[in-house]
Amino acid sequence: AGPFTDLGVPVVAEAARRGVHYLDTTGEQGFIRSVFEKFDREARSTGAALVPACAFEYALGDAAAELAAEDLQPCDEIEIAYAIEGFGTSRGTKKSILKAMSTEGFKYRNSNLVQSRSSDIRREVNFPGIGRRTASSFPAGEVIMVPRHVATQNVTTLMVLPIPALVAAAASLILPAILRSPFAGPMFRAIERGSFGPSVEERKKSAFTIVATARRGRQSRTATVTGRDPYGLTATIASHIALLLEKGNAENVGAVSPSMVAGRQAIIEPASAAGVAWHVGEIATS
Repeated sequence: AGPFTDLGVPVVAEAARRGVHYLDTTGEQGFIRSVFEKFDREARSTGAALVPACAFEYALGDAAAELAAEDLQPCDEIEIAYAIEGFGTSRGTKKSILKAMSTEGFKYRNSNLVQSRSSDIRREVNFPGIGRRTASSFPAGEVIMVPRHVATQNVTTLMVLPIPALVAAAASLILPAILRSPFAGPMFRAIERGSFGPSVEERKKSAFTIVATARRGRQSRTATVTGRDPYGLTATIASHIALLLEKGNAENVGAVSPSMVAGRQAIIEPASAAGVAWHVGEIATS
């Protein structure tokens, strides 16, 4: 289901009120922030675990950030960068992307959330097996989730974009006006007329690399995650977390990130079984 910004809040509110565990696969930063800021206290009181973003990107990025930060906390910065090739999107993902690009985004700076726009930061990132690529900032879920369980002053999330960074930045400026105009209806109807999503064969062609880097002073460590089939992997992660919750194995209740449900191994183990590779480097000094 999606966009979660439109559909998710009533479900989360009832789950928190009734003490019912909840998880989703959202990629929408604003919705993730709402879950943590609006429903955490009530969910703690009723014993509900609210777990947004149990999808391949943020769940893996969340776990990788914790791996990279081990023995370096408190960190000056956690940087999480994505490179995704051949990713065909579903109808729900397309709608969520439009919503995410048209709503207010945030980055984590000096232990506070501050407003940001897509592509306002650009950095060169070395992706193993791919090489150095220019990655642009985007409002990702780790900005909200990582500071909940990793001590860091800053969180920066980046992605290698399929379009020029200036085009992405311009789109984030004009999309809010478009979605408030009469053009919004035809845009979403066009998405509905498109294919439901990529086929199994198409999904397997999609490859991703996630590089999480923790920095403290002159020291740094990088955790790299590589794999294929983001949608299939999302199903694996979400179902595994759902099973942990159903069996009563949640270590934390309230609004929690995927890695906070039962530790990062609860993400690493099912993802590894599905073919994801993890590599954690040694602490380096510059």
